[in-house]
Amino acid sequence: MMEDTAAFQAEVETWLHEILTSEKPLGGISAYRFGLGEVEEGYVLYLAGSKFYDEEDDEWAANPPEFLAAKELIISGDEEREWYWILLEVIYVLGRVLRKMPVQTSFLGGTIPVYTGFESGDLYRIK
Repeated sequence: MMEDTAAFQAEVETWLHEILTSEKPLGGISAYRFGLGEVEEGYVLYLAGSKFYDEEDDEWAANPPEFLAAKELIISGDEEREWYWILLEVIYVLGRVLRKMPVQTSFLGGTIPVYTGFESGDLYRIK
């Protein structure tokens, strides 16, 4: 399992670095969310930013985002792993990646809140 997690972390880092070098979100984004959705191949991870954020109410994430990264990451499905294992791995890996350079000094760094979770599911703050 750990070698799979290391490979997944490297994949997430590569994907995120591509976004960080090619995209510049508009000013005024007050929170980011790594959304998870189900697709034919398994799962899709995407990065969205919202201007309207309320720490007390997760409904902010249900609104259309003001920023949506062009590149998504497909996470291949695995019959052995239920959706919640995917979610746990995403939370763990993003928690690590967001604390490393160059992500730490990017628009995802600093004090801006970052969440993850499945569409229409619970949100988990990871930074």
